[in-house]
Amino acid sequence: MLGTLSVRNAKRQFRDYTLYLVTLICSVSSMYAFNAFIFSDSIKALSELEILPYMITVSTLLIILVLGWIVNYMTNYMLKRRSREFSIYMVSGIPNRSISRLIFRENLIIGAIAYLLSLPAGILLSQLLQAALLGMFAQSYSLNFRLSLRTAVLTLLYFAAIFLFSLLKSRKWVRRIKLYDLLYYDRQNEKHLLAGRASAITVFLLSIISGCLGLTFITVQPLGRGYDYLLGMLLLSLFLFGFFLSIPSFLVAISENRIAWKYTKDHLITFRLFTSKIRSMSIAMAVLSILFTLALTFIGIGISASSLAARSVSSNVFDLMILHNKESRDFSVYEKLIAPAAPIRSSHAYNIYTNSKQDFLAVRGKTVTAVGRPRSFIYEEYQYDTYMAQSDYTILRKILGYEKAELNENSYYIHCVPALKTSFTSYISQNPKITLSGRTLTAGGILTEPFSQSEPYGNGYDYIIIIPDPIAVRLEIRYSLYAAITESPLNSISLQTIIAASHDRLILLDRSTIRSTNGKYGTALVHSTADYLTGKWAQKESLSQMYSFLICLFYLALILEITGAAILATQLLSDKEKKQQQDNILRRLGMSNKQITKQNNRYLTLLFILPILPALVISTSLISITAEKIHYTEFHLPIFTSRLWIYQSLGYSLFLFTLLYGIYYLTARFTYNRR
Repeated sequence: MLGTLSVRNAKRQFRDYTLYLVTLICSVSSMYAFNAFIFSDSIKALSELEILPYMITVSTLLIILVLGWIVNYMTNYMLKRRSREFSIYMVSGIPNRSISRLIFRENLIIGAIAYLLSLPAGILLSQLLQAALLGMFAQSYSLNFRLSLRTAVLTLLYFAAIFLFSLLKSRKWVRRIKLYDLLYYDRQNEKHLLAGRASAITVFLLSIISGCLGLTFITVQPLGRGYDYLLGMLLLSLFLFGFFLSIPSFLVAISENRIAWKYTKDHLITFRLFTSKIRSMSIAMAVLSILFTLALTFIGIGISASSLAARSVSSNVFDLMILHNKESRDFSVYEKLIAPAAPIRSSHAYNIYTNSKQDFLAVRGKTVTAVGRPRSFIYEEYQYDTYMAQSDYTILRKILGYEKAELNENSYYIHCVPALKTSFTSYISQNPKITLSGRTLTAGGILTEPFSQSEPYGNGYDYIIIIPDPIAVRLEIRYSLYAAITESPLNSISLQTIIAASHDRLILLDRSTIRSTNGKYGTALVHSTADYLTGKWAQKESLSQMYSFLICLFYLALILEITGAAILATQLLSDKEKKQQQDNILRRLGMSNKQITKQNNRYLTLLFILPILPALVISTSLISITAEKIHYTEFHLPIFTSRLWIYQSLGYSLFLFTLLYGIYYLTARFTYNRR
């Protein structure tokens, strides 16, 4: 009997709590997709992504806590909605122990079906994610829609831990519950912590002050050492809970002075339903707003960081560069090593020169200080101005497909990053001439196309001075470079193949490893017998840890958003039966179906928007602050000359959030109005 009843009740829960079940399926399929990274042979083959499985594991442990909370919350919520049903079982003579077994079996059936349905979606999502990730590292990947047994078992263990914990708690609760409690359990709302209107308005004003102080601490950081963020987040959390506890009474107080508005059309009905629902789930609303804040913030930070990384990589225009220190070098031996791994479309070998002048270096230093950056580390190779011959510059522009530059043999030109253009323009307007090797040159212009300059050991460091060839050959060679554009993108396997074929004559340039030379300067060229491999794809490989971190951020954001949206939608749809009774009364009073549907849509829209509003304000501030912080600490000069990139990140994050949130909203709206 209990078995038949369990199956019947499970079917009914599928119908009544469809969005919750869809959320379980989406969450578990996401867990499967990201856990697949841990066991993927393609991911293991990329040494730069070796940290990704560990980061996925840590993220999944956090997600287990989130999903454990939603499963426990929704299980308790469904028990509350079914309390009358359980009281009937109890009156019929079914003992508490049997009722708890019944509930356990029901939820076990639901969990098993949700897990099985999540596997096909998880397999599809895992293949798409792996293809996208490997594509970022120029790695080909063919889709393979086969079940990974190890991934499925690991996901099952995570899901079982989440589900069984909640079921055991509910089982313990049912065994202790009394008939009286069941009869009145569905009439219990959250306790009103604010007894009077005056106290509610006071709490509302204090919560607004708390929110403003929290944003101030995070933005201004008056304390330093991380205490600002801790105190700011605490104040923002207090703001959210205070806001949702007090907003119903605050809105009622305001509406009392707007009699005309309140009694216009159906405003009073919508307003009464709206404030009543907020009051009954104020704590839940605060928690949902926190979840949405975290989701929006994670998405925004991820997009901001990826924009910075993409901009940095795009400034490194050559696929492959080889550096030889202090003298000219014949790179033809390396061309033979590179060709099998990466056929070369075009290439050029040239020298970077220097002398004892520091005029333009001083302008760069003042600019770095003026934009609020700390003075960057002084490399031994860049303690003086650096130069390039006009003939080499012309060839490099041709390789890159840039417009041909008309260079005068009596002029010098500056090619620099965009952040230095204004400073150099101002300087050469006052000092238009320079003297090199006894010859005077006049300023010919400033160019700012991407030219592999934003990192050291490229075509200068932020800038290079283009001078006539007869003058360049008289200067000291700082280092020689081989720059190439390949026919196809390089990946880590290609780079390792090239390095292995060189028999330790080539090593990857690690700009983070600095050796002091004389106490004042340093160098990353620490191996005197080797040449250094760098370029666009080598730089992209160095960003692999950041890409791994961004993947985990999007993973967390996805789970947090679907968790919050599912709880909100399920809470609203649970009142559908009661609301339909109210709608029948309104029809008898003369309200048309069209008006009722319009009123219901307005009611749902308000409830879906409310938890987003404070989340949007807080997340916008957090994203802006974090993006600026990354931009400030990771780059000695701004790679973006305006804040437009931050606004774009905010827009993209809101758009991505709205896509998923909108699906839940439209589904809830359709279900709510279906008769």
